[in-house]
Amino acid sequence: MSLLLTPWQIPPKHPELTERSAHLWRFPLDCQEPLEGLLDEQELQRARRLRIPEKARTFVVGRARLRQILAAYLGLAPETLRFDTGAFGKPALAGLADAPTFNLAHSGQWGLCAVTRGVEVGVDIEQVNRQLDYEKLAAQFFSAREQSWLQDASDLRRRRLFFRLWTRKEAWLKGKGGGFSDPDQELVSAHLEGCYTSNGSWWLRSFPVARYYLATLAVSQQYTLLQRWNGWPAPE
Repeated sequence: MSLLLTPWQIPPKHPELTERSAHLWRFPLDCQEPLEGLLDEQELQRARRLRIPEKARTFVVGRARLRQILAAYLGLAPETLRFDTGAFGKPALAGLADAPTFNLAHSGQWGLCAVTRGVEVGVDIEQVNRQLDYEKLAAQFFSAREQSWLQDASDLRRRRLFFRLWTRKEAWLKGKGGGFSDPDQELVSAHLEGCYTSNGSWWLRSFPVARYYLATLAVSQQYTLLQRWNGWPAPE
């Protein structure tokens, strides 16, 4: 079954999801718009605990955009949404029947929000930093088999492969809800075959988001349509 992948498009004011589709929103994080009024007190406290102003602002923008995006599906005011968290911290909408599932990620100047209905989803984005000591990170977080994949790659491909592995692993683990604390966290060869692969019930799709930014979307069942929405707010 083939996947229809749309280009980045202007988002609709009231987006609609089916159980065989996934939506992905990208938005810039360098926003000076006053967005604190959309957050609840717990989110504001988390922002205040971040001592680096840039990180605090990134958190505020990301959470505000998440609320705006989800509110567009639900026809509700963004500031009225309430969230629960799973055992390992994965957030979900609280108190709403048939609520969409979602996942949020950000890196550098870009944020991503993935939204699905009736299935689990995870997303990760990474800025491809040429100064990053990726081999040190691989030694810390990758299994022996994953590290061997890196070593088998050519010098020209190794850094790019690291980010491909990292975003695939992170998106998959975030989708499952455990993150790097998940004991079943090793990638297998099916995770690497092409850009659209399946492993058990999980389907992964990797793609560039902007120059020097790579992302992976993980969905817990096969989907046939990935619609990509560019920016926020939606037009009136």
